[in-house]
Amino acid sequence: MDSFHFDYTGFRLYIKIFSFVIALLLTQMTLVEWRRFRSTVYKYLALGFGTMLLQISVIIISILVSITTDTSYHDSLVPVIDHALRTLSYIFIAAAFVTTKPVSRSRFIMVNLAVLALFTPVCGILWAQDSALNGPPYMGLVEETCFEIWNTSLLFYTVRAIRKSNVHIKYGLIISTSVLVLKQLIHLVNLYFFHDRSLVSMAAEPALLIIYFYVIISTLHREIIGNILQADQEKNRVKEKAYQDVIRALVTTLEAKDKYTRGHSDRVTEYAVLIGKKLGLAGEDLTKLYCGAILHDIGKIGIDEGILNKPLTLGDEEITRIKKHPEIGAKIVSSIDSLNNIAPAVLYHHERYDGTGYPFGLKGSEIPLHARIIAVSDAFDAMSSVRSYRTPVSREAAIKEIISGAGTQFDPGVVKALVEELGFSRDQSKAEANSQTLIS
Repeated sequence: MDSFHFDYTGFRLYIKIFSFVIALLLTQMTLVEWRRFRSTVYKYLALGFGTMLLQISVIIISILVSITTDTSYHDSLVPVIDHALRTLSYIFIAAAFVTTKPVSRSRFIMVNLAVLALFTPVCGILWAQDSALNGPPYMGLVEETCFEIWNTSLLFYTVRAIRKSNVHIKYGLIISTSVLVLKQLIHLVNLYFFHDRSLVSMAAEPALLIIYFYVIISTLHREIIGNILQADQEKNRVKEKAYQDVIRALVTTLEAKDKYTRGHSDRVTEYAVLIGKKLGLAGEDLTKLYCGAILHDIGKIGIDEGILNKPLTLGDEEITRIKKHPEIGAKIVSSIDSLNNIAPAVLYHHERYDGTGYPFGLKGSEIPLHARIIAVSDAFDAMSSVRSYRTPVSREAAIKEIISGAGTQFDPGVVKALVEELGFSRDQSKAEANSQTLIS
């Protein structure tokens, strides 16, 4: 050992600086979670890690002072303060899991704080008397032993309390706290059997401290990420519910105005979704199709009820006004942030595949796919439903009309999907023949 001089003070300083950074991170993590969820567990973990941060700060300052003034860590009451703050941090960490009853938790904290408040001054007095007799790196053996046994007991109690708790991160907390228990036991062994502070004994405790910090940060990080994901899912559920409520309110408003379209939007949506799935749409695309289909006629809110419910043939001026409903509908949904992405489906659902539709005369692939799907679904339901100006036709007759309009009014691929999804190509021989002609 004479040929090798180990700089224990420098080594201890590096470890404490590292511990300070990690304790600061843990304090911030738990504070953020406490502010977000007001959880008692995170409240006391924040207090525990905050106290640990204070304890480490005291040691770093004392080491720096000892280096600059050539004094020893043990020439003052710093060891007593060190042990008292460490014990206080373990009290708060144990309190995070000790019970779900506030009264029991408060009693646990008050009893331990009372003992700490009484024991620390006594320990300080004994240390002041014995400091001249005991050399580094010990404070009074009895006092230090009392603190270490108390700390170890608190950690054992914490492990037991965590096992009985219902926290989501139970196993990570048990492992990390068990590492601290092992560190405490090794410290007691070092205290009584390694008075020369061998390299092995000095390295074991910092190594376990690093393992503890790694496990606890990993555990809290997983829990925080889980909490964030859960919060995001909850926000999405609330957003989706509000989204659906807005859509249903708009549809209900329209149906209250136009009695002949009651249920029409739902049926069109059902056909559109069937076609969309057949064409391979999924996820967000299918959701946009659903919303566009159920709101495709929302612009009729801006059309006079007398025109919408007129039992006679509409005049040219009335037809012109009716044809404005896609543009009115597009403006309505565009004004709602959560719906503005479906405006094209609403705006172009009366365009024809051959370019003779309205409002802009788009043709072929110029018409958005969602609008082409809604056009077929809308026409099929309109023909097979009661309207103010005519009686409905059978589903078979309606599908034949849809097939005959493929390539002129409707997208042939969309028509094929509807025919196959409704089963007419298999169950109706004449429709099957027409469908096969269409497919070829």
